[in-house]
Amino acid sequence: MSPKLRVLPFLLILLPLDFIVVVSLLIASALGSMSVSRRSSVRKARRVLSEARATILILNWDGKHLLEECLPSVIGAVHRAGAGHEILVVDNGSTDGSVEFVRNRFPQVKVLPLDRNYGFIGGNNRGVETVETDLVVLLNNDMIVDEDFLVPLMAGFTDESVFAVTSQIFFEDQNRRREETGKTRARFERGFFYLWHAEIDDADVKVKTLPVFWAGGGSCAFDRKKYLEIGGFDTLYAPFYVEDVDLSYQAWKRGWKSLLAPASRVLHKHRATSSRKFTTSFVENTTRRNQYLFLWKNVTDHSMLFEHLKNLPRVHVSGMLRTGVWFEIQAYARAVLKLPSAIQRRIRNCVYYRLDDTEVMTRSQR
Repeated sequence: MSPKLRVLPFLLILLPLDFIVVVSLLIASALGSMSVSRRSSVRKARRVLSEARATILILNWDGKHLLEECLPSVIGAVHRAGAGHEILVVDNGSTDGSVEFVRNRFPQVKVLPLDRNYGFIGGNNRGVETVETDLVVLLNNDMIVDEDFLVPLMAGFTDESVFAVTSQIFFEDQNRRREETGKTRARFERGFFYLWHAEIDDADVKVKTLPVFWAGGGSCAFDRKKYLEIGGFDTLYAPFYVEDVDLSYQAWKRGWKSLLAPASRVLHKHRATSSRKFTTSFVENTTRRNQYLFLWKNVTDHSMLFEHLKNLPRVHVSGMLRTGVWFEIQAYARAVLKLPSAIQRRIRNCVYYRLDDTEVMTRSQR
């Protein structure tokens, strides 16, 4: 018996959940269309931020050893970029002495100690709310930055429609395949989104910026006002992953750009924190769950939505063959549990959209 035939009986488990998803999204699509009819045409005036001050916000959770290694490069980059910029470590309730370490070793760095671990999403959102500069640069605590990384990021805010500018990413092991580059791309194929980092070629490094599908949440500068207007990273995706894709997609649909500045370079110790705290299976299953939630929350194009609903069984079979039957069932069931929250956000956000999904796909990957 072929592998596809062996997994077909397990689709029966997911059929009731598929029915719930289909009905919910069709109703939400109708309600969303009604809210679009009430859309306001008034746009707030904004100013160019290429010469604004920036706060480099580093989220930390029991990462004293990473801060010791990475903070000196950030301090050097801020010093090289000129006066007015600041560094803020937002500590997610660490128990390893991170707060005291930063205050004693790096007194020029501000520290915001939180009472507990709010995760990547909650910790960053709380930190951004306290920042007073126009630009905020979110950095993972396992990033070592080039001394010139900050200026190209800030120079990317050349017009009022720029939402985010992200860095080019390298790994410590130069022989390792660059799973992350910063040049993010996506395709919508047979009812599902596929996301990846594309190779950066010689033509890319010759330009100041180029559009990207999403700006990475651990190596990126944001327009703080736009970030807060969207609502920051969405807790729908807690504890992690796909929240930065969602944030940029929301910005694109509002008519705002996410860009890559190839001259801004960072070195990433890949998943140095999450890999210590969570199993690989949990990380990958949560990512799969969040891929469903991203689509249900964001896609309002009727043809794309119909294609997704029509292809749900095929998507399940593909997932089962790739990662295992129970892995796919678990991820999908976890997603359906959060479907009401995704639908709420979907209806609420429609009034803000200026671009449809097909236009976002085109503009974000030119």
